[in-house]
Amino acid sequence: MIDTEDYMKIQDLSVDLKCETHGQKLDLYCKCHHVAVCAMCIPSAHNSCPVDDIISIHDAAKNARSSTALSDLEETISRSLESVRQSIRDRASVSANIETEEQTIQKKIQETRLRLNKHLYELEQQLLQELQIKHENCRSRYSKMLKQLQQTENELEKLKEQTEQMKLFASDLQVFLGTCKMNITISEKLKSLKVEIGKEKCFAMDLKIHPVVISFINNVKKFGEIYITEKNLDLQLKDAKIDQAQTQIRGSTRNVLDVDLQFSLKFAVKPQLQISGCLILCDGRILIADFYTTGKLMEYDFTGNYVSDIDVEGRPFDLTEIDQDRFAVTYPDIKCLKIISNKISFVEKKINFKNSCYGISSHNEKIFTLVQKHGIMKIDLTGTILFTIKFNTSSMVYIAASEDKIYYTDENNDTVNCCDFKGKKIWTFKNESTRFPRGITVNNDQNLYVVSSNSNNLTLIQHDGKMSIEVLTSSDDLFSPFTVCCNKNSLLLGYKKGNMALYHVSE
Repeated sequence: MIDTEDYMKIQDLSVDLKCETHGQKLDLYCKCHHVAVCAMCIPSAHNSCPVDDIISIHDAAKNARSSTALSDLEETISRSLESVRQSIRDRASVSANIETEEQTIQKKIQETRLRLNKHLYELEQQLLQELQIKHENCRSRYSKMLKQLQQTENELEKLKEQTEQMKLFASDLQVFLGTCKMNITISEKLKSLKVEIGKEKCFAMDLKIHPVVISFINNVKKFGEIYITEKNLDLQLKDAKIDQAQTQIRGSTRNVLDVDLQFSLKFAVKPQLQISGCLILCDGRILIADFYTTGKLMEYDFTGNYVSDIDVEGRPFDLTEIDQDRFAVTYPDIKCLKIISNKISFVEKKINFKNSCYGISSHNEKIFTLVQKHGIMKIDLTGTILFTIKFNTSSMVYIAASEDKIYYTDENNDTVNCCDFKGKKIWTFKNESTRFPRGITVNNDQNLYVVSSNSNNLTLIQHDGKMSIEVLTSSDDLFSPFTVCCNKNSLLLGYKKGNMALYHVSE
């Protein structure tokens, strides 16, 4: 129940509670296709989806107000609104410049005309008319784009207001379905706007006075020429950060005893190698680093099939995903890390160090890496070192970072450690289940997955270091785990013999 005045604030929020195809109530949700469905949709369009992926719409809508999808929607609207406003400012600026250029040219024309006799009057008027036409054409094109950007701004403002009101006053179901619909709406608007901006041009007007206009007045048949130089518009709209999975925002942590791993897939990397790092990208692709044998960085799809090698200089050791567009890789042999586009495998930035760098992690578009003989460095995407936590790195290889903590494994002392950004030790975990700990990763609940080579297992440690559970032990073909990566509800393990295992983490 909500107050009628509050209801009036969301009455314009269009959320369909019935299936558009069958007219039935939307009472189910397909996690495979990220869409709300009715009971009649299942046999007709979702009969091949796994049974476990079809859940109650009410279960899917739980905690919708605290979901990453709603948070991402708010962030997308804010970022898109800022991008559109920046585009408006840019277009307004170039419009002002074109006005100034037009006035400057008029002055040049008038100053030149004063030196000519009456015979050139018609030529002057002819050129002024050309200027006016071309100036009007430029201004008209700018005005059209400005109107479109302002319209989009108003629409995004309205979406932002609706989202805020929906978050405060709508039901979980309305929030869930509204979020899905708004995600589609804003994606379509941004896609359309990006196409229009891609066609937009920047114009610059100037004047060319005929080289012999003063010396040979009687022979000149043209007063001058107005010419327009074009260049591509240097404005980019960032892709919407749309995450269809309605996972709860970090903040409330689950007990490690509540976590259950379900085996999904096992595949072998060929040729057989010792995996040093692995990564699950947000789109499901798998990257594998082999520092010790082939020195390759390989891509596999979500079914475990080999796709290709990523051709970059150096021998890759560890990986981390920065955002939906980029990931970073450490190269100890050439003492650097590289920021790589995950769409075209293009190296966007190379950051060099004085010593070898090994373990790597990222959080909020900041990179953390372990640099030999120095410690753990926090680096922004431009390569600026924000701070260094000095450690004895002789037995440290892998690290993981969260909002305000750094975690690292100590192989020689069989410990997992947690410290703050000043290097102050918060807790140390040591147990028989973590003999020779190596790879480490932080999950959505701020708890830690740690693989240990000598104890041949995977341990889940509570965020405060006070509780742990051995969630997985190795079999003969999955022997001696070296690295681990967690992305939402997927967990990937890399083993010494070149085997990979993918698990689903139950909610």
